[in-house]
Amino acid sequence: MLIVAFTGSLREKSLNKGILREVREMLPEGVEFEVLAPEELPYYNMDLEANEPEAVSAFKARIRQADGALIVTPEFNGGMPGVLKNALDWVSRPRETSPLRGKPTIITGAGAGGGTASAQAQLRLALGRFGVNVLEQPVVHIVKAWEKFDADGNLQDEETRANLRALVLALIKAVEEQSAIATA
Repeated sequence: MLIVAFTGSLREKSLNKGILREVREMLPEGVEFEVLAPEELPYYNMDLEANEPEAVSAFKARIRQADGALIVTPEFNGGMPGVLKNALDWVSRPRETSPLRGKPTIITGAGAGGGTASAQAQLRLALGRFGVNVLEQPVVHIVKAWEKFDADGNLQDEETRANLRALVLALIKAVEEQSAIATA
């Protein structure tokens, strides 16, 4: 099983990149995990779709090969960051053949206050527009994140770790169920 993941955070020691590191450590044996780099994608431009840039083609190909996806969003000004929205704009085109379409996907994020609730709602709405199978439960908003991560962006909070584990196990279960249906 291959799970791909990406975040809208660019900072090296970001808490949201810390989530990706944490998830990598908690995956059971036999589950591969690859973090993609949306910051390497050019700005979305419909004029470029006919001759899709190599970075976009590679990003889409890796998502297409995956069995499931994890998207981790910070929250800026009440929404997801531009680098994440840009990646979704590329991945959503064309809608009917989006590599995320129908793929089991989980979302989460760490931040101050509401723990990226607004960004996650915006992300969920955008993903729904092109048919992504975003799991409804569990919902993990990591609130007051500065209390749960160390200065290097590493998770230190056991309750948060348990919540992330439940989220990841829900994704693995959804992937297994989808695979069983496809082979039946």
